[in-house]
Amino acid sequence: MKTLDMVFRPIIRITFPILSLFIAFSMLAFQHNNREEQSNEKQIQNGVNVVELFTSQGCSSCPPADALLSEVKDDENVIALSYHVDYWNYLGWKDPYSKKEYSAYQRDYATELNSGVYTPQMVVNGNKEFVGSREKTLKNSLINKSNVTALPAPIVTKKNTSVDFSYALNEVKDFDRAYALLLIDDETTAVAKGENARKQLRNTNVVIQRMAIDKNTPNGTQSFQIETNSKTDYKVAIIVQDKDLEILAAGISITG
Repeated sequence: MKTLDMVFRPIIRITFPILSLFIAFSMLAFQHNNREEQSNEKQIQNGVNVVELFTSQGCSSCPPADALLSEVKDDENVIALSYHVDYWNYLGWKDPYSKKEYSAYQRDYATELNSGVYTPQMVVNGNKEFVGSREKTLKNSLINKSNVTALPAPIVTKKNTSVDFSYALNEVKDFDRAYALLLIDDETTAVAKGENARKQLRNTNVVIQRMAIDKNTPNGTQSFQIETNSKTDYKVAIIVQDKDLEILAAGISITG
C-alpha cells in the first residue's frame, strides 16, 4: 500500500538537494556582491595616488627606484610617472629622456616641500617626498587615504605622426594648473658610459612630453607630435594641481 509517507519521501529526497544548491549559490552571489561593493567603496574612499619619480640614467643610486616604480605602476588606483632630470648628464652619459623642464619642476617641489634636489626622489600626490628607493615608505604612502580625484581616462588615438587624446576636467572645480603628459610605457636602454656603464636600464611610464592645458577649456582634444610611424607604446596622463603643486586630480590612459 502506498502511504503519504511513501509519496513524499522521494519528493523530499529530490527537493532537498536542489534547495541546498539554491541556498549555496545564493550565498556565493551575496558574498561576491558584497566583495564588489567593498572594492568599489575602497576605490571611492581612497581616490587615486600619483607617484612621481625624479630619476636619471646617469645616477648609480636610481635603478632600484626605477624598479620600485615599475613594481607599483599597474597597482589599482596608482598613477606612476618617471621624470628624467638633466643635471647628472655631465657625468659621462646623457640620459635620452632628460629635460631641463623636469629638473625645474623638481626644484619647484623642493621649494614647496622644503626638500633638497636629489635623485632618486619620489613625490606622492604632490605633498610628500622621500628617497625613491624606500619601498616601505612608498607602500605606506599608498595605503593612506588619497583625496586626489580620479579623472576619466583620456581617450588616445595613435596616428602616423601624432598621439591624439581627449580629456575632461569637469570634476575639478577649482585648480591652478593642469598638464597632459605623454609617456613611454616601458623601455630598456643600454648605457655605455657614466656611473651605470655597461648596464641595461629599464624605465617605465617615462614622461617624454609635457603640455599645459588651458584652464578655460576643461574639456577638449589635443595632440602630441611623435616620430613618423613610431613603434613605441604610448600613454597619456592628466595631472591637475593647486598653486602649491599639490595634486587635486589625475587620470591615465591605457597603452596606445
